[in-house]
Amino acid sequence: MNKSTEQTLWGLLENITENLKGKRLADVFRFVSFCPSETYGPHKHLRIEINYVKKGNCILHLDDESVTFREGEIMIITSSINHLFEAGSEGTTLMQLEFLPEVFSYFNFKSEGGTAAFIPVTLFSEGNRLIKIVNNVCIMRVVQRIVNELELKSQYYQYLVVMYYAELLILIYRYMDESYLPICTNDSLKKAIAYIRFNYQSEITMNDVAEYAGISERYLRRLFSQYLNLSPLDYLNQMRINKAVELLRNTEMSVKEVCYLCGFQSPQYFSRIFKQQMGLSPREVAK
Repeated sequence: MNKSTEQTLWGLLENITENLKGKRLADVFRFVSFCPSETYGPHKHLRIEINYVKKGNCILHLDDESVTFREGEIMIITSSINHLFEAGSEGTTLMQLEFLPEVFSYFNFKSEGGTAAFIPVTLFSEGNRLIKIVNNVCIMRVVQRIVNELELKSQYYQYLVVMYYAELLILIYRYMDESYLPICTNDSLKKAIAYIRFNYQSEITMNDVAEYAGISERYLRRLFSQYLNLSPLDYLNQMRINKAVELLRNTEMSVKEVCYLCGFQSPQYFSRIFKQQMGLSPREVAK
């Protein structure tokens, strides 16, 4: 890195930290435990809230739906969304991070033509008021690094935190690209994708997906073919393999453990589908 590039990088980091309101890189950063069935709320706030379920399980209640989160899963709650937290029957421990949306507003990604490709804050909108993330070790580790830096406050910690926020935003966008559909897609297809996304770890059938979406299996297959150019089962397996790759590369889990955690009922079938999609065996990816 030459001197001018170094000065530009440090200048950018200094500018971001100086311009954050009150220089608050986060309003909440902690590990917190809740007693069995303990509730908190209902409430809402301007902050974006990220909770990683470190232990136990919990339910997040919104005005018109309730979503269950298990150990290892992440919830991202948008600004100004009314929500109530309820701990599971055995209690819950969370890693919490809450920050104002303006933290992300400094990362305006540009397209090749020089115009804004997207505005990061729009990711956290009414349309994405609650994002559920399952088995994403990379996002969990970035959140943990932010919390650790904010707690320790070692020299230059604020610059590291800003860079971690940029990494966090990119990882969330990557997750959204892999797991969500464009806004313009069919409502029934959105429901089907949401069901698969939230239940891919379970032994689900395409009939289950079609029933949830309120359509026939035949129409379900037609929608997937029209919008995604693949079958519902192919999409389910694609999601499972994406999660399996992440776990194999970022954890010490065995191939068999990853197989069952990602919803496959047979290690042999898992290995066959994995090699079809990745061109490598699970053991080769895990090396």
